[in-house]
Amino acid sequence: PIGRTCSHFRSRVVDEDGRDVPRGSEGELVMHGAGMLQGYYNNPSRTAAAFLVDADGRRWYRTGDLVVEGADGVFEFVGRRDRMVKRRGYRIELGEIEAGLYRHEGVKEAAVVAFKDAEGGVRIKAFVAMGTGQRASEIALRAFCAKALPQYMIPDAFGFLEGLPKTSTDKVDYVRLAQAG
Repeated sequence: PIGRTCSHFRSRVVDEDGRDVPRGSEGELVMHGAGMLQGYYNNPSRTAAAFLVDADGRRWYRTGDLVVEGADGVFEFVGRRDRMVKRRGYRIELGEIEAGLYRHEGVKEAAVVAFKDAEGGVRIKAFVAMGTGQRASEIALRAFCAKALPQYMIPDAFGFLEGLPKTSTDKVDYVRLAQAG
């Protein structure tokens, strides 16, 4: 859970086309209110992409967070819109693969990155740091994923690291992982 909307903001959960989704359904969290970002300085194309304008002309900031709003108004974080890929006709939130990997008892840290392949499709690589005393085995992880994830979400490759690289704010550094390929 990531909480409720602050009293000085308004929020909605919308689909890809900006239409409200029923409470309890997954969608992107959009926000409106005083103090909200008005746009990106000298960058009209980024500003246009970052906002949804409703029929009343209200500008709603697209947070990029995929959420489900509970009956109590508390939002449950599902993933990020910018970490979604389409593969074999399926939409995949890379965070769902990470969540599946975290269910493995030996996985201490997991991060998943998508790459374009030679045919214009998507190749998925999971980077994993195993817990102390745990053995890294691609065969074992692949077998675990076959039970824990749908077939189309199983990573094509695995990379084993002592620990995942972090940004200055202690979040997983996906850029560095993508460069490591």
